[in-house]
Amino acid sequence: MQSSSSRILTLIKQAKQTFSVILSKNDHNYDAKDCVDSLRRSMNRITKHDLNFTLFDNIKNGQSSNPIDQRNQEVFLNSNAPVFYMKLYEDNIISVGIFIIKSHHRMPLHDHPRMFGLIKVLDGQGHLNAYNVLFEKSENELIGNRHISTSINSQSETAVLYPNQSNIHEIYTIDNDHCAFLDILSPPYSNENDCTCYIAKPSSAQSATNINENDRNYILKRIFDDEYYTESLQYTGPIISL
Repeated sequence: MQSSSSRILTLIKQAKQTFSVILSKNDHNYDAKDCVDSLRRSMNRITKHDLNFTLFDNIKNGQSSNPIDQRNQEVFLNSNAPVFYMKLYEDNIISVGIFIIKSHHRMPLHDHPRMFGLIKVLDGQGHLNAYNVLFEKSENELIGNRHISTSINSQSETAVLYPNQSNIHEIYTIDNDHCAFLDILSPPYSNENDCTCYIAKPSSAQSATNINENDRNYILKRIFDDEYYTESLQYTGPIISL
């Protein structure tokens, strides 16, 4: 039986190998979905215990097992940041980390330009909306449709965001729950692929009609979100050494 520490290490090694192959392909007709689907199935098996993620349990119990967990808890509860990040691993192929969204907050609607993303909830629950881009209406507006709209929790399958499918997305918490999820991106963010934030509004031509949600178009307007930021927490899980 595979140990917790080896499960996360094996997953990261698989992610690195998977995206090394995908990013090396110059063939625009190359279908990466089979490769990514194998990684997705492996990620489905990851739990908070594999990462020693105890933040929400510590908050509920009112205690922490060590000084680092105690500091993480204090920062999380006392900071005004809507989202927190624990970095596990990053190189020029992948970045791996845990995002934690506070209750009543959200990770705003944003894109992953030319990037793949995998999302697996570890604890808590949230809601994921993801949009496909149909065409560019103007310099600051895209037309798209909502491809995914679903509640997500630790029992949910890993969500996959592709460069050309479900790429523009948002995640928000539900009710009074926080939401923590493991996140794998490839390639990592850089100055060449910084994300853009958006707001989504139903197209005015369709807003007054009784149209099926799958057929409804949205205006995705580019915005500058100066209220969103993240704060770092220290990862306390198994050591990642590749």
